[in-house]
Amino acid sequence: MAGRRSKALRRDQIERLEKFRRLSHDGAPHGYSIPQLRTAMGAQFKWDTLKRALEGLPIWELHYGFIAQWIEENLPLVPLPDGKTAAAGDMDELDQEKAGATRTLRGSR
Repeated sequence: MAGRRSKALRRDQIERLEKFRRLSHDGAPHGYSIPQLRTAMGAQFKWDTLKRALEGLPIWELHYGFIAQWIEENLPLVPLPDGKTAAAGDMDELDQEKAGATRTLRGSR
């Protein structure tokens, strides 16, 4: 008997999501916790599923598809600024536009 099909996020997907999670956001100046990130994504699965995905462990393909699509739609391919650069104000408007980072991202739908 076969179980649910599962898939793990790629390393680059994990890195992009972790960088986003650790950025300062409205209401979370030190970054999102995993439950906060799940809420911001508008995900319908439990936070421990997201935690497993960030650890590189396989998750149900349905949840994998949601997370992978959310990353592609909401997180740019260019590197996001680290917290120190953003806090120091070393980013100009062009850098912020390239990064596409907004502090109020609350779900994608």
